[in-house]
Amino acid sequence: MMIDFDQDPPKRQFETLIPLINVVFLLLIFFLLAGTMTPADNVAVKLPVGALSDAERDAPATVLVEADGFVWLGERVVDPKIAQGPLREYLADKGMERVAVKADAEASAESLLLLMEALREIGVKQVTIVTERGR
Repeated sequence: MMIDFDQDPPKRQFETLIPLINVVFLLLIFFLLAGTMTPADNVAVKLPVGALSDAERDAPATVLVEADGFVWLGERVVDPKIAQGPLREYLADKGMERVAVKADAEASAESLLLLMEALREIGVKQVTIVTERGR
């Protein structure tokens, strides 16, 4: 009887799957633990989607709001409290469906809300607030 020590002993078929099963279980345990590290919120909130296509980027009319709250309609400066009439005149030839608002970061929320109310009252359907891209 001759014994060959250089030849590996024959392996059974299931011995090669055991390390794979061990790795799969370790990964499963890791992902289960990593997935539960952040606590769930108490209230379910549906977040808005912030996608903007290139077609929606260019609104037919642009209204500027200064830091002191005054509204620029082309070359004309208007107080936001009386902006409804001048807005109607300014937007008559540009279309009243969509308007872009470029507001200064220091502009008060009150002046912006007055402008938005005036735009709603004259029949503007969509208002886009233009912002800078975050860095």
